[in-house]
Amino acid sequence: MERLRAVIGFGLAVLSLGAIAWCAVTAQPVPPPASPPWPAETDSWDVSAPRAGPAVERDREALTEVTVAPASAADLAGVPEGRLDERLRQVRVTIVHRLRMDAADSLAGTLRQGAEFPRGMRRFTDDGFGAVKVNGTVLAPAGRLPPLLTTAGGRTTVRFTVTLLRQVRPEELLRLDFNAPTARPLLVVYRKVTLRPGEWTVLRATSIEPDREEPERLEFTVGLYPVSVTLAPDAYGFPDVREEDDFSWATALGVLTAIVLAVLLLRALGGRWWRRRPNRELAAGLGLAAPVILLVAVAEEFTLLAYLMLFVGLPLLALRHAVQVLPSGPQWTPRDALGATGVGVLLAVGMLSWSYRYGQLPGDTLVTGTAVAAAAAAGSAMVLSADLGVRAVVVRLTAFAAGSAVALLALVLWARALATQVYPPDSVRLLLAFCWALLPVAAVAVAVKQWTRGAVVVAVVVSLLVQGWPTEWLDAGSWSRALPEQAVPRIGELELTPLVRGVMGLLLLGFLLLVLRLRRLGAALGATRDSAAESTMIVCLMVAYLAPQGSATLGDINVPLPMLSITALIAWVTARWLLADPHPSVVEPGDQEEHRELIRAALHRRLLLGFEQELYRTGRGRLGAGELTMAEFDRQREAVDTALRGHGSHPETAFATAAGCSPWHNGVHGFIVSLLLSLPFLIVFGVPIGADLSSFVFEARSVIALPAFGFLFGYFYPRIRGTQPMTKALNLMAAALATELSGYVAALAEPDLGAMDKVQVVAIIVGKVALVSIGLGLYWEWRIMHLAGEPWARVRNIRSLRSLATPLLAIMIAAITTAATSAAGQTVDRILRGDETSQQP
Repeated sequence: MERLRAVIGFGLAVLSLGAIAWCAVTAQPVPPPASPPWPAETDSWDVSAPRAGPAVERDREALTEVTVAPASAADLAGVPEGRLDERLRQVRVTIVHRLRMDAADSLAGTLRQGAEFPRGMRRFTDDGFGAVKVNGTVLAPAGRLPPLLTTAGGRTTVRFTVTLLRQVRPEELLRLDFNAPTARPLLVVYRKVTLRPGEWTVLRATSIEPDREEPERLEFTVGLYPVSVTLAPDAYGFPDVREEDDFSWATALGVLTAIVLAVLLLRALGGRWWRRRPNRELAAGLGLAAPVILLVAVAEEFTLLAYLMLFVGLPLLALRHAVQVLPSGPQWTPRDALGATGVGVLLAVGMLSWSYRYGQLPGDTLVTGTAVAAAAAAGSAMVLSADLGVRAVVVRLTAFAAGSAVALLALVLWARALATQVYPPDSVRLLLAFCWALLPVAAVAVAVKQWTRGAVVVAVVVSLLVQGWPTEWLDAGSWSRALPEQAVPRIGELELTPLVRGVMGLLLLGFLLLVLRLRRLGAALGATRDSAAESTMIVCLMVAYLAPQGSATLGDINVPLPMLSITALIAWVTARWLLADPHPSVVEPGDQEEHRELIRAALHRRLLLGFEQELYRTGRGRLGAGELTMAEFDRQREAVDTALRGHGSHPETAFATAAGCSPWHNGVHGFIVSLLLSLPFLIVFGVPIGADLSSFVFEARSVIALPAFGFLFGYFYPRIRGTQPMTKALNLMAAALATELSGYVAALAEPDLGAMDKVQVVAIIVGKVALVSIGLGLYWEWRIMHLAGEPWARVRNIRSLRSLATPLLAIMIAAITTAATSAAGQTVDRILRGDETSQQP
């Protein structure tokens, strides 16, 4: 009986695999899309919309004239003052497109409608004639004149004029790229281009056979292919050998920042971490994987190897490390397995629907194959598990087997589509996201010392967000067919490929692990004296202030090196200055009751000091008037001195303690309050945006950088310089202000920037830092009294002008900052938000 059940069970399993193999063999290659899909809505300027008639109308002629000339004062009148540099060359590129056609041509009537001007005109010229791109710093957006139509002798001519303003270095070459037209149907097959270089010389011409070639004029005919022309300035002599400084401050700062971060990271991990063998193996694995992943930056032929290392090698390495470190494996229940199977079935249904929609398998074949595979797998699991005798277990195994068969069939069909290079565009990213999710799952499990279901769900969601926002995942074309040329999102010059997104997500994960380490170390009161916690905190602070400013080559090696902002180094220096050694007279309370006693003793001592001051102030008058004898005065003075000696020699050290709370608890309070106080400045600095979670967090550095100082203030409050909350807050203000202003030194040093603009920039930065620091100090003063069960009025009396000085100063700073913010112009906004130097015309 047992043998018969085994034969039947394995026979059904083979039948299920056979059905899957049959579907895989029967599947047909999906034909690639012939052209990009038509937009849902069209307008009169959209030349890519389907039209009646032949693909290209006869008797059409397209002419493009490009003139390069120095930009005049009138051209530069609308350019922000801080963007112009007198040491550079300002260039005006004028592009004139002329389209000649029969007066009866239907396109002439369409152009006369002129809907959605000027946005539609840009699409018409770029798609119909081919976009013309010019390198250099963009001084202003492209200017477009209205189209001019003239009709004479049965011919209609339409003229489009576009003006581009660029700024280049004296020795920089000017490159003009004539892209191929993308409109379908085509306006014309061939178009004639006339280039007038002016004060420039044609140095290189790619894919060009000149029709006319003169020093001041170049004419050529171009078809459906891109053309590039590079110009060199006439008035600049290029030396045979360029003498360059051997020392570069930007490169030196980048190397120094990397060294400081590496040393601090080693100190943050500590000696105990390195003494464990699994940790050393993990470090060795990461050290071997990093060059493989980064090698693709200089050698694109290693792209596949980099993908395998990042999305397969590193997740397996992380899982192996987690299994070695954790005392027990994950305690997954049958419900967890069924839940994962359900997710797999949902994804499989999506892939099977794609296979049916695009004809990879006929509908009847797909339904039959799926049903046979699922039913046979379920029957095999039922037969093989019947001897267990537990109905619930048999049902779960049956459901798991059926779902696994459906998922396996979808995976096989996806592999067939991938082999023919026609597949759902986002399916690869989805698979990579699930593979990458193993990294945060294992990392969080090691950080919290256990496997948790919530961490798995959050890790999968975060992994999907790292590869794109939901709006991108749910795009209409995400699950259509792979297009030949898909637009890749960018951050500046960096293309956000899945590999780049994975690396950025890995850096974000590393930052999160450092924060979790601070949480674990900050559970004990002694963490404020721990060098590992201090190093971890400074690394997080430096990372929050990192700001790549381009790249340079290191020595003679052609390896790009990111140039990091000096703010990270200033943050390191100021944090080291801010974290002084704990005062020897400060006694840390072990709990809230001890904190309450220390605060009451401090308030008592403050009362005695006030009484002593009042005694000396009024004693002279009372002695002279005979109201008080010298013996009575000495007796009162000695009583006050005796009472003061009973409270120690150093005043009010209770206000410099952690108030009986853990460093992590205090740090979170400092971060939240600082974040709330800095949120109004988003009006000035802008709301963070990004194509995915990693780029969004990167753009949000300006939002969390100053609150990171607030977290440092709360976490290491007993070590912050000063013995009072407001004294410590003023020291925090000095450190944060030096760090924040260091990022604007280069902009403030610009000679073309107006003095008023510089004053506004400094006022906004100073106001932001001062308001956050003073507000945090006032909150901390209230919090210390609140934890002690005492009213705040005992230390800050609203009836005293001296006590009101600090709140009034905060209000005045907020008012000045508001005035500077409302008066800020385009130049100030550009400095605060960062200049965009790579706009498209």
